[in-house]
Amino acid sequence: MMNPFKKARPEGWLILLGAVLMLAATILHPPLVDPYDLQKAYHEFKHAQFWIGDHILMLIAISLWLAGLAASKAYMARNNKTSDFGAGMMFVALAAWILILASELTILPILGNKGTDVKVWEAVFSFGLLSGYFGFACSWIGIFCYGMAMKQSGGTFPKWFSASARWSGLLAFFGIIITCLHFDFGYFVIPVTAGPAFLWTVWLAILLLSGRMH
Repeated sequence: MMNPFKKARPEGWLILLGAVLMLAATILHPPLVDPYDLQKAYHEFKHAQFWIGDHILMLIAISLWLAGLAASKAYMARNNKTSDFGAGMMFVALAAWILILASELTILPILGNKGTDVKVWEAVFSFGLLSGYFGFACSWIGIFCYGMAMKQSGGTFPKWFSASARWSGLLAFFGIIITCLHFDFGYFVIPVTAGPAFLWTVWLAILLLSGRMH
């Protein structure tokens, strides 16, 4: 009997493991969406029990997830500039998240625990959260580009799969814009708009692990 994992693509493991760890880190992370609501941010930071561990977990999760997505570009379309650009957006997002999470693992705990000038703490927090929106926006653009590349090249994947990449990527990207225009909407807008794109990456991982992406 043929081993069902014989043709599995290792990128699928990276995406799937990263996605699972991202969900765990998101559950542990304080619910913060407004980079200018510093009073709430400081309160949540002081009362967070897993700040360091959660951010280490998030750093690992995002790195696995984005590295797997970037490495998957060849399965979308070979020698295609659109898929290359999509992978490039994943790398930009990864670089942004490394900077963001590194600052939240080091600068914020030092400033917050030592009672340094609150304005400095506020500036670092605002930078981190706004940059996080930028990082996710890049990843959603990358998913949209992957969908466009699949449409351009055809392939063995279902048509609905490439279409869902395009539409979910656009939806998630506009969700970032809406949130930045009105942060109070973020608690509702982010899960609703980013959820489909995130689930698309999970389905991509399943297809890669099943050997159906060539």
